[in-house]
Amino acid sequence: MRSCCCTGPAGSMCYHRSAVCVQSVRPRPYQANAVRRSSEAINRGVHLRRIGSHATAGSTDRESNYDSVSFRQDSGSSASTSSVIDVTDKAQTESRMDEIQQFLRAELDRIFGGGSVSRERYAADMRFSDPVVSYASLDGFIFNVQALRTAFTVQFNLLDIGINGPNEIKTRFLPWQPNLVFSGCSYYTIDTAYGKIAGQRDVWDAIQDNSSPSIEGIAHVIKQLTTIQLTPSLDSPHYTVLKKTKEYEIRQYSSYLVAETNMPSDARPAGGDGFTDLAGYIFGGNSRTKMEMTTPVISTGGQQGVRGDKMQFPIERKYGEDPETLPLPNDSKVTRKMQEGGILAATSFGGIPLDFEVTEAERRLRAALLLDGHKAQDGYQLARYNDPFTLPFLRRNEVLIAVDNFELN
Repeated sequence: MRSCCCTGPAGSMCYHRSAVCVQSVRPRPYQANAVRRSSEAINRGVHLRRIGSHATAGSTDRESNYDSVSFRQDSGSSASTSSVIDVTDKAQTESRMDEIQQFLRAELDRIFGGGSVSRERYAADMRFSDPVVSYASLDGFIFNVQALRTAFTVQFNLLDIGINGPNEIKTRFLPWQPNLVFSGCSYYTIDTAYGKIAGQRDVWDAIQDNSSPSIEGIAHVIKQLTTIQLTPSLDSPHYTVLKKTKEYEIRQYSSYLVAETNMPSDARPAGGDGFTDLAGYIFGGNSRTKMEMTTPVISTGGQQGVRGDKMQFPIERKYGEDPETLPLPNDSKVTRKMQEGGILAATSFGGIPLDFEVTEAERRLRAALLLDGHKAQDGYQLARYNDPFTLPFLRRNEVLIAVDNFELN
């Protein structure tokens, strides 16, 4: 904890546990009037000193931020709907933090659902920053929200919210989709006395330097905007991105139906053995009907066991979850099954995938997962999304590896 900048009478204690720095003095009869006058001054909206919190770039340890920033509690229309509390009272402070936590949960859904920002719950000089932009006013924060909603299709998903310190609330958000993908955490500095949000700082998983502005953060945005990979408008296995780093994404896949065939033991990493058999099944080589093509074509590598590696075509979701409802294949080499969902790490690359590119992508992905403390399973999947007529520089290819015991920090 930082040393106190306040001075007070002997026997007093300075609390920096909330957004307001208050001298707590043992009650004595001759001090009653002074305490009463202090309370009145707070309610009149005097200038107070606020202690916030910040993150060292790339670190999960949060120390103080916005130190000694002057905070003005405006009166009139900008006044908080919450009553002023005694920040030296632990019960009142905890109750206030619980209240704001519940407000934020609803507020984030409302803002990114097209609703307006609840101005009365924010400080007029609220500070917002992420690795690209920063603002020192509530109007700037609102402008940023409106700009995001105008420029991008923001699908914001709040994964978790919790009290992270005496005057800090932390949220973990899942990535925006589909235009740009970010995952990370938001840290909210709370003025507990007045019940206002005094600051917000966003930290992205994909970069180390989360200062604002961050050259690394700007480069990360530019890279996403300038990387063009076409994903066909076809049915595809459903997944949710849980975390995005510079090297990979962590995804939660739902279970999905597949048509599957074994690949020969000497199949190359980027080989196409089995494609013709599966295409024949999809396009009418079955007991009932022609089905629609889906994406991606999936082949496995390094799989252990008797059956070895396989190639799979996902089946349209309209067929449900029971493989027995699918048409029977005419070719005995083709089987129907439910592919179980799970947590997979994915890294992408363009072009026509060559054998060495697939093995190199697997190596890099395993190294990145190991560095970040994730336990990768044996084997991998190669996912190819595009037809042969798509130009190589527009193609989307991915190597995926299953991850054990993944937890978001």
